[in-house]
Amino acid sequence: GEGYETFTVGHEVFSGERLGFLIESEGELLLVAIYEYFENSLWILILRLDENKKWVQLTSLGDRILFLGNGCSFSASTSDLSVSKGNCVIFMDNVFFKKNKICGMCVFDLDQGRLSLLSEYPEYHNLFWPPPKWIVKSCMSKTGKSMLSCI
Repeated sequence: GEGYETFTVGHEVFSGERLGFLIESEGELLLVAIYEYFENSLWILILRLDENKKWVQLTSLGDRILFLGNGCSFSASTSDLSVSKGNCVIFMDNVFFKKNKICGMCVFDLDQGRLSLLSEYPEYHNLFWPPPKWIVKSCMSKTGKSMLSCI
């Protein structure tokens, strides 16, 4: 369409079983890949599309927080959300652990390289009560569990 340009970006940037998300953050295009690292363990790779249309790995998001969901992914700053800790990714774990039908909100802290349940971060947990519709819909459609068991 008018005003849009399509171009091919680089080569395959990762391989193996993973779930990928494209997300805009502060005017930049990010590619987030979630890998099953070991059984019931995840690793997250974040790439940024640079000015030469090459994917460059990011090791920090600064004060940004990425929210990943089925059909709804976005980023926000800590000041936008009135929270103190950034540099993390929040998502439903059931988007990846389909075999186990685990259902919970997870936080991947890039500073520590650690995956935790949202309940371990009270200031984030408070952002999700009452649960937004995109969380409830994702959880219930994947697991059939009530929305309260997902948070």
